Amino acid sequence: MNREMLYNDLSGFLAMHFPCKVQKISINAGFTCPNRDGSVGYGGCTYCNNQTFNPAYCHTGKSVTQQLEEGKRFFVRKYPEMKYLAYFQAYTSSWAEVQVLRSMYQQAVSQANIVGLCVGTRPDCVPDAVLDLLSEYKEQGYEIWLELGLQTAHDKTLHRINRGHDFACYQRTTRLARQRGLKVCSHLIVGLPGEGQQHGLETLEKVVET
Repeated sequence: MNREMLYNDLSGFLAMHFPCKVQKISINAGFTCPNRDGSVGYGGCTYCNNQTFNPAYCHTGKSVTQQLEEGKRFFVRKYPEMKYLAYFQAYTSSWAEVQVLRSMYQQAVSQANIVGLCVGTRPDCVPDAVLDLLSEYKEQGYEIWLELGLQTAHDKTLHRINRGHDFACYQRTTRLARQRGLKVCSHLIVGLPGEGQQHGLETLEKVVET
């Protein structure tokens, strides 16, 4: 990869793909995580604290519909014609039975001015059944992003931060998603303990090549 390559920011990317203003609205649908409930591990990743980035309206005591409506009210004052991506952000938003996921995702896309779903999850929590479900929404015309928490491509660091999966797992899931035409958004953290600039550049190269 050419390290002089330029990258778009999110607003630039959205402007290229939509004819109108589009904003992500975060949702906390009450999911847990296999790295917390004992399926993979306990305690979560070493840096994990969802409350540090969840908007105030994201609360499990509110329905998906209510959270979306509160989020839309915040943005509509500035952009009345804005459309929205429903962002299932908190914890692992594919960690449930498919019928449960279908119910939650359907609540989101049924709301006015929702043009797509962004599903934040882990690369080891996206079985074929979940990919097939997301493909159904894509076929209905919705924008679908599978947002995979990777953080780094270096297995030594993934073990140090208690991720519970390796880079090869991310590669497999990404390829399966792309085979179905799903967009993949990879979450990375620069400067994790034990990593320097070179590690970050290597992670970026490996992610782009996947």
